Amino acid sequence: MKKSLLLSAVLAVLLAPLPVAPAHAQAGGVDAPQANTRAAKKAREQKKNAATNAAPLFPKASRESPKQSGEPKLAKQLAALFDLQSKNDSEDQMIAQADAILADARANAFDKSSAAYLAGGAWQSKESKDYSNTIKYYKMAIDQNGLHNNLHYQAMMQLAQLQDADGKHDEALASIDRFLKETQSEDERAVAIRNQILVGSGKPELAIGAMEKMAAAKPTDKKLQMNLASLYQDAGQEAKALAILDRMRKDGMFTESRDYDVAWRLLANSNDRQKDAVALIDEGLKKGILTPSHDVYAYLGQTAYADGDTDKAIAAWTKGAPMSPNGTSYLNLSKALVDKERYSDAKAAAQQAVAKGVKKPGEAWQVIAMAEAGAGNKAGAVAAYKEAAKYPETKKWAESELRQASGK
Repeated sequence: MKKSLLLSAVLAVLLAPLPVAPAHAQAGGVDAPQANTRAAKKAREQKKNAATNAAPLFPKASRESPKQSGEPKLAKQLAALFDLQSKNDSEDQMIAQADAILADARANAFDKSSAAYLAGGAWQSKESKDYSNTIKYYKMAIDQNGLHNNLHYQAMMQLAQLQDADGKHDEALASIDRFLKETQSEDERAVAIRNQILVGSGKPELAIGAMEKMAAAKPTDKKLQMNLASLYQDAGQEAKALAILDRMRKDGMFTESRDYDVAWRLLANSNDRQKDAVALIDEGLKKGILTPSHDVYAYLGQTAYADGDTDKAIAAWTKGAPMSPNGTSYLNLSKALVDKERYSDAKAAAQQAVAKGVKKPGEAWQVIAMAEAGAGNKAGAVAAYKEAAKYPETKKWAESELRQASGK
């Protein structure tokens, strides 16, 4: 990808990660994390009950669902653990209660699996980066072999995602492969999780076969087609990725902002397709389908500046800079404005870059100094040189300019 002298943007598209489910997964799928409120906990408890009483989600599974009954002498303890699900801020209590059941010699497989599963869910509410405890308890829930198939295998999918999120790619792949083998399922979620793991571990080519099969079966499924294109690109099979995008565009499949957004990013990362990326953005904006964003205008500005069309770059950055999260587009805009000798506008843009917390504020002060000097304001330029001298990226340049300004 041709990079601008002003800004080097990373425009990567990966498979959209599936959400890691809460402990009490719905029978019909893997849910996104839910708030730890009384209403949410009650809903999750109902979903758990539905998961054990509903029709089998994995009818071809080689495993038979075990009897869903615990040791009578532990009924009160297990009931207390289940009741904690409906209470706010009960994670620590749930973990302690679950550990007590797991340590009880009287506990059977159902007791232990249920306790471990609920403890895993409690830990998942507590852990946001390191999922080691969540993984430990979910593995225990599976190993104790006491859950209904619906929960047992959804726990296995959850485990795979958590292991992947924790950087344990080989373990994650083993977990999801076990799921697919034992369930004999072609569940799209599981295949997507497997692909996600392979991409994350640098092996996208191994995910292509399964995704090709799924995409061929559903040629009008935009998400599958886009994910396959992303996999092709990750695996270095750029021609195949671009062929999918070209076909989708020709067939009128770009009907939502996300369609254009994913497609232009793929084109932007492809050799010699930057002009097509720009054309696709322009088309999406003109049709009112593509939602204007900082990334969109930053890329338009970057490509225009690299092609020598400074006026077009200025127009794009002017639109995108107010959306910039860190002032980078304001800095780029200020540099382009200096090139056009629009000193007052350049100074204002550079000041906005500083106000937005641009990563290299010295460069913004450098632009301000150049703008002041260009406008004939020597005192303003000297003041800006002094500010630029405070930052490592412009210290030497600013000190040199200060010496020249003082006649030394």
